[in-house]
Formats: sequence, C-alpha cells, structure tokens
Amino acid sequence: MRRLLPLIFIPWLLAASGHWALYTSGPFVVLTDAGAHAGQGTLLRFEEFRHALGQIIGEPDLETPVPIRVLVFKDARGWISSTSLAEGRDCYAIALAANAPIPSAVYTGLTRLFLESNTKRMPAHFEHGLIELFSTFQITGIHITVGEPPPNPDLDWARVHLLASDPQYYGRLRVLLYNLRQGVDQSAAYQNAFGKSPAEIEAQAKTHLAAGNFQLAVISSRPLTERDFREKAVSDSDVRLSRADLLAGAQSAAEYKALIHDQVKVAESWEGLGLLALRDHNQSEAHRDFSAAIDAGSKSARCYIEYAKLEPDHAKATQALLRAAGINSKLDEPFALLAQHETDPQKRLMYWKDAAQRNPRNAAYWKALAEGYLAEHNFTEAAKAWTAGEQAASDPAERERMHQARMAIEKQRLDYEDTARKQQADADARELDTLKQEARAHVHQLESEYSDSKPVNEDKVVPWWSGSKAPAHVTGSLSKVDCLRTGTRLVIAGDDHKTIRLLIPDPSKIVMTGTGDMSLGCGVQQPRRVSIQYFPKSNPKLATTGEVATIEFQ
Repeated sequence: MRRLLPLIFIPWLLAASGHWALYTSGPFVVLTDAGAHAGQGTLLRFEEFRHALGQIIGEPDLETPVPIRVLVFKDARGWISSTSLAEGRDCYAIALAANAPIPSAVYTGLTRLFLESNTKRMPAHFEHGLIELFSTFQITGIHITVGEPPPNPDLDWARVHLLASDPQYYGRLRVLLYNLRQGVDQSAAYQNAFGKSPAEIEAQAKTHLAAGNFQLAVISSRPLTERDFREKAVSDSDVRLSRADLLAGAQSAAEYKALIHDQVKVAESWEGLGLLALRDHNQSEAHRDFSAAIDAGSKSARCYIEYAKLEPDHAKATQALLRAAGINSKLDEPFALLAQHETDPQKRLMYWKDAAQRNPRNAAYWKALAEGYLAEHNFTEAAKAWTAGEQAASDPAERERMHQARMAIEKQRLDYEDTARKQQADADARELDTLKQEARAHVHQLESEYSDSKPVNEDKVVPWWSGSKAPAHVTGSLSKVDCLRTGTRLVIAGDDHKTIRLLIPDPSKIVMTGTGDMSLGCGVQQPRRVSIQYFPKSNPKLATTGEVATIEFQ
C-alpha cells in the first residue's frame, strides 16, 4: 500500500519555471533553461571531451552503463550541491550554472568514469596521469587542447603529458595503453610502442617534469558545431524529476513529494525518496519507498537492485535482481548479487562470470570466479580468472595474493590428479577383488559338476592362487587360438610333445594369472608358456578334449 506523504508546498518547486530544452548525444543528456547556446555549447564540449579521451586511449566510442544527465541552470537556486560528477537516481548527474566554466572536477570525474566503464585496469600511475591530464581539458572553437598543468603537477602527470604532447610519442601512446590493459609485460609494451625501455621513458619523464616547459597537446576535434544538436521538447514533469534526481537533499525530497501529490512520475519519485532515505541510513524507510516504487511500476534497474539488498525474502530478492538485469544488462551489480544469493554451483559460476565480464576491474569478481572454477576442478579457467584478477587489483598486496594463487594452480592440479589416480586405483582393486570372488564361485560350480556328485563344502574358501581342483593339467606352449561361435578353442603344444585342444565356453568365467601378455587374440600365437588346468569333457564336433578351468601364463 502506498503511503501518503506530508506535502511541503514550496511554490518554486511545483513547476519548472522558464523554457526548458533537451539536447542529447552519445551518453549525454543536457537539459537547460538558459537558452539554446548554453545547452548546445555544453553538449558540444562534453562530446569533444569524450572524443579526445577516446583518441588518446584508443577507444573511439566511449560509453557508460547509464546516461550522464547534465542540468545547466540559469538560476541554480541551491540545486548545485557538488561541482563534480555525482550519482543521480537513474543516471550520473552534473549540475552547472550557465555562463560559468566547467569545473576541472567534472572532467576528472568523467575521465575516471569513462576509463572504468570502457577499459581494463592499467597501471595506477598511468590512470592517475590520464585523469590529471584531462582535468585541464580545454576547447576553443574547433581546437581541443590538453596539457595545461594542474595545480600540483607530479611525475604521473608529466609522464603522460610527455607521451601525449611530444610528436615522437603521441601517435604511439594509444598502442602502449592498449597493450598495458591487455596485461602485456611493461617492458614488452614499451618496446612495442616506442622502441624504448620503461627506464628510458621514465628518465625522460623526470627530465620533462624538472624542466617545467610544458607544451599543450592539440587533439583533432570531431567535425561538430552547436547546430548539430537539435532541441527536443521536454515536459514540465520531466524537468522537475530531473532536477529532483540530482539528489540534492531537502529540495529533492520536496520535489519528489510534490510529483507524487500531482500523480506524475510516481514510481520514480518513490525511488528517489528511497535513495535519500538510504543516505540518511534509514533502511526500513528506504525499503518501504522502493516497495512503493515497484508497486507503482518502476522501470529503473537501480530501484530493483536497492530493493533486493534490503529485502529479507530470498525469493523476492532474486526476482528483483533478475528484473534489474533484464532492464539494464550492462550493469554488473545484479549478477554479482545473484551469485551471492545462488546455491547451485553451476548457476553461481555463471553469474560471477557475467559480473566479471561487465566489470573487469573488480578483482573480487575474478577471485570468486576463480574459486568457483577450482571447486569444479577446472584449473585452466581458474588460472585465467586469477590472471584477470591480478590485473584488476589496485592494491599491491591484493595483486600479490592473486599472483600467488595463480602460481599455485599447477600444484593444485597435480595434487588433484594424484588423488584421482589413487581413488581410481582403489576402485580398480575393489573391482578386481569382486571378479576374483566371482571366479572362485564359478570354479566351485565346475568342481561340483565334475566331482561325481560328491558334496562340496561351500563354506571352504578357495585360495585365489591355488587354482581349482580340476582333475586334468597340461603344460606347454599356446600356439593358436580359434575364435568359434560357441566359445574359444586353445591349441597347446604340450611338454610331452603332444598337441591338445581345449575349449573355453565363456572366457569371462575362467581364471587367468601370471605375467606378460595375458590376452587371447584370435589366430596363430607367438609361443607363450602356459599351465592349464581343465575338466576332461570331449567334444567330437569341436575336436576338443576338455574345458578350461584356469590358465597361468609363465
């Protein structure tokens, strides 16, 4: 049941005053009430920034899992609570004042966001250098420049600045960065990109920083103008919701409540109130708000994710996470949470793999995936997961633990195979013992048939190596094996220089002992010494004089 909220009437919240316009391109959504130039110009700057960063790192079309919504206010009236990139309700949010420069913190946040959303982790000093380099991004007309020193330039910044501004390196920087994020050894990556060692580049970077003569790097711009971005209509309720989605505290709460009161954007407003409640560490209130948003038909993946985190009912939480994954399949968190909820090993492994593929920078995902593969004794895939985890780890100690886990894979594999061999040997021994028992029982049966009906003591154990008590015996060379429809016929050249033919009606019921080749392949044989006990039983049709009880290969 939806709750009735007390409505605080603040007149300037109840309508989006002035004319608001909407402009979109790539992941950016710009809303403004400060005129077309403010909206189009802001979007142009952000699109050129995205293009420039993509050129440097070698990723031409940078994306984000959710939109980046930019509000450009003619009169901010307290909505700008942060000068950096923030997490809004269903988006990344940026709030700007018209006719004011874009803060460097916004470019810093965007650089970090695009790197995290589009690339595997690179060495920390390179990522830090890239973020510092683009924090002073500038665009004037059609000219894009980077390289204006930050307030406190350091070696990480100087290294990237050198490689981005020096003509002998600029075009090859993207090659280096690509190799590094593929996990290529740094020495090989530097040689491949520049034909120099890391030590040589490091020495140049230190000299470059000490000299302090920093030239701007000019990056080719996209062929765009402000007129390429056409104005789109936006409703009053959409503007009010977008403004509230900045999650700017009390004014956002009041706007959400007003929208619920007006019966517009109800699901979205309940979700926003739930996020504000989470900020205040009021989890029970947040759970009720997210439940109300779902009841109102929410189509926000984040709403279902946050609800699942707070929902104690396992089945309801799982359904909510599956719904979130269906709404936005780019997000990694639903799959990670599903893996944590799942009890089936195969499904849990699948969810961890989905999460890691969507966020390859999360070392915890790779660790869980590697451990899942180890539980399945899939050592090859476990080694791959540990390798990816080692690259994803930002903490040196964690990276070393991942490395040691990968190095231990070979020993784990050998230990597992050794254990498996021992278990198989034990199973084979048990099977052989069973066959021996069956053979003894068969010998007992034959003895009974050929003992002139004398009773046989069934309780007496027949020693395995003593053979049967068959009355006849021949020693000699096995010269031929005839495979017949009714059994197998052995031809033996006896030590008494006589040839004898014996029948094996069923090979599985005779006892064979000895060493060497004990097979009975059909045809002429390489002479093998044998000692055979048999029961005299003439078969004129097959020209045999008895049936075999045991064969000892000598």
